[in-house]
Amino acid sequence: MQPRTKDVPNLWRDLKRKFPAATISLLDAVVHQAQGSAIYLVGGSVRDLLLNRPNLDLDLVLEGDAIRLGHALVKNSGGHLVSHKAFGTAVWWLPVDQAKLFRHLHMPVKGKHRVRLPDFIDLIASRRETYQHPAALPRVQFAGIREDLYRRDFTINTLAIRLDGSAKGQLLDPWGGLQDLRSRKLRTLHPLSFLDDPTRILRMLRLSARLGFKVEAQTSRQLKNYLPILKKVSGERIRTELEITLLEPDRVSTLRSMQKLGVLKTIHPKLRISLAAEKALATLRAKLASSPWVSEDFSVSDIGFVLWLMHLPAADVAAISDRLSFRAELRVAILSAVRLHSLKTKLPSMRPSTAVAVLEKAPDLAIYAFYLMNRGNKIGRILKTYAVKWRVVRPNTDGNRLKKLGLKPGPGYKRILDKLRSAWLDGEIRTSRQEDALLKKLLHEQR
Repeated sequence: MQPRTKDVPNLWRDLKRKFPAATISLLDAVVHQAQGSAIYLVGGSVRDLLLNRPNLDLDLVLEGDAIRLGHALVKNSGGHLVSHKAFGTAVWWLPVDQAKLFRHLHMPVKGKHRVRLPDFIDLIASRRETYQHPAALPRVQFAGIREDLYRRDFTINTLAIRLDGSAKGQLLDPWGGLQDLRSRKLRTLHPLSFLDDPTRILRMLRLSARLGFKVEAQTSRQLKNYLPILKKVSGERIRTELEITLLEPDRVSTLRSMQKLGVLKTIHPKLRISLAAEKALATLRAKLASSPWVSEDFSVSDIGFVLWLMHLPAADVAAISDRLSFRAELRVAILSAVRLHSLKTKLPSMRPSTAVAVLEKAPDLAIYAFYLMNRGNKIGRILKTYAVKWRVVRPNTDGNRLKKLGLKPGPGYKRILDKLRSAWLDGEIRTSRQEDALLKKLLHEQR
């Protein structure tokens, strides 16, 4: 949607109209706690307000001590603070039980019209940043709001709304963000922007896909010039940007753009997105559907990585996992999914016991991703049957019974129990009497 073309010198009415009343009250409470220091709403929420897109991610810049403000908010309103002293920033995590906070804001604690507040607010001391070398973390010096906005990635993210004093609601636009917003263009603030922080390349392509904005010509040339600097960025930082990309509705078009411009190849020579991966990622949803595999131990972005990379050779996946510093569990899940994907033509013809033996070697994350690719076909039905039925099948016999029957403990226990289980899975036995008969035979062979 196009931003409005009229001048917007004051946006307080827009904020009150488009933000929930509880959020406005929360902003007023933060301003009151700031005790006269200039404070601004900045970044994506201002940009999206002008684009008429809902965005309640609150980034507040204070011309003062943001960490001290955060501690005062925790003391008066609850929650907890995560601060980063070196950068003068803090994240105020609002209390999980927000009843006290609503009372503090003079908002009704109960009622169907109550709107839940954000989980957290970013508090930032206005500052300037310098970079000692490309891709390094910045050195920080406190400065005014104009310089703080200049350190940001793109002009459309430099817009700020004053929240305090007589200038309350005033739009601050020192770097031409509003014009670029109206022109639907993405533009860096200075020629060395990508050199200072090469991860801005990934953020720019993500934002371009999300908003449908074009990259301004000079910015596009800057991207190509500084693309090789991405090789110097740590795997953790690159992975974080890719995780965010996988959570985007337009993840496939973003990754396709990254491939077209050589971004993926620069991150690692073997990193690419295939047509099969594009199709697989289209099955990914922002919220995990209820299933036998879903666990709190993995996230939507974890599933996204598995769906993306399971189509590549195992050796390539191992190398990419090293580059992106995947944790061990995710690496294993992707490699397991690679193996499952390679067996997709054989799995439908396998006996249930053989399929179970294969699937039990894979973590749930790998199986769930493989299932998402195959919902509605025979493989998907096999995977669902495995999850709800086959994997819980066990014989009535156990180790204690084998011991009572006089079998000496050893490897024979496992062989017998595995054969009994396979017989149940494959329908060769269906009753306890049939299991007893097979057990008698197996014991005779074992002895």
